[in-house]
Amino acid sequence: MGVEVRGLTELEGAILSEIEHRGHRTAFQVRRAFAESFSLEWRGSAGAVYPAVRRLERERLLSASEPAGGRKTRTLALTAIGREALLTWARDPLLSSSSGVDPFRLRAGIWSLLPEPEKIALLSDVEAHIKQQIALIEGHVHDLDPVEAIRIGLVLDHQRERLRQIERWRR
Repeated sequence: MGVEVRGLTELEGAILSEIEHRGHRTAFQVRRAFAESFSLEWRGSAGAVYPAVRRLERERLLSASEPAGGRKTRTLALTAIGREALLTWARDPLLSSSSGVDPFRLRAGIWSLLPEPEKIALLSDVEAHIKQQIALIEGHVHDLDPVEAIRIGLVLDHQRERLRQIERWRR
């Protein structure tokens, strides 16, 4: 819509999406969503939420209501510039297709160098953790909003593909 904004980081895009699409209207709710994430990497970003929200406010991508009734809680909303920045971020084909940080992929090549008994034991442990995570996630899929349902579906597909890869390595 003609407004030039800098590119968002993944954290900033995720924060704006939490506010706009998932109904998390306070910085505390956004931080809690990160802290409760199934992804260890996003969980670790929870402490970065408050500084990022303040930065997004300074850049006028977010507005915040004044606290009412003696509470310090402010309700957050995307501005028109914030919505445009979020859509620009979501539409970026290069960043959307990035393979990103993948702890499994980063370690997999090293696993091939391990002595066979150690590798087999490690793969069994990794497989068990993946299965636990799938079970945990599947226990929560009934409570998801439409945006999170798509994201979690992709996580489940990704984890199941990891299990298939472990099975191929065993053959």
